[in-house]
Amino acid sequence: PGMELTDNLMAFVERKLFTLNTGHAITAYLGKLAGHQTIRDAILDEKIRAVVKGAMEESGAVLIKRYGFDADKHAAYIQKILGRFENPYLKDDVERVGRQPLRKLSAGDRLIKPLLGTLEYGLPHKNLIEGIAAAMHFRSEDDPQAQELAALIADKGPQAALAQISGLDANSEVVS
Repeated sequence: PGMELTDNLMAFVERKLFTLNTGHAITAYLGKLAGHQTIRDAILDEKIRAVVKGAMEESGAVLIKRYGFDADKHAAYIQKILGRFENPYLKDDVERVGRQPLRKLSAGDRLIKPLLGTLEYGLPHKNLIEGIAAAMHFRSEDDPQAQELAALIADKGPQAALAQISGLDANSEVVS
């Protein structure tokens, strides 16, 4: 278990983005909403864990379809990531991980990009949507982007705000 050689670097870049980064962000956003302080506390909450695991499986289905990743190996990778989130020695604060929600909700980042993949391939995305909804509720006095997000939602409403941030069609089923 060291270096893995590949002739398609983008596949592995997207694997990290769609699995680790997607799962980490959704754990933070759901954890904050549920009143948890750390990623560990959040992922030990069975309801949150089910959504996070589901979102990583949904984004993983895109990777398997797009790049031909082995489904069993990808399932093992998801388990490894969930184990990392549970690490008691990592005091990863949900507020820190959730920072910069505008960037994380942009078209090329960890929440919207996998969702776009599920739409492209006609795959399930219920858990990704739940994670995106939680991101839209992220509030933090210490994060200018969280304040900007709240102002945008107050000004335009959640659907128009999400459409503006993500580039998604305001009338699409995933935005409404």
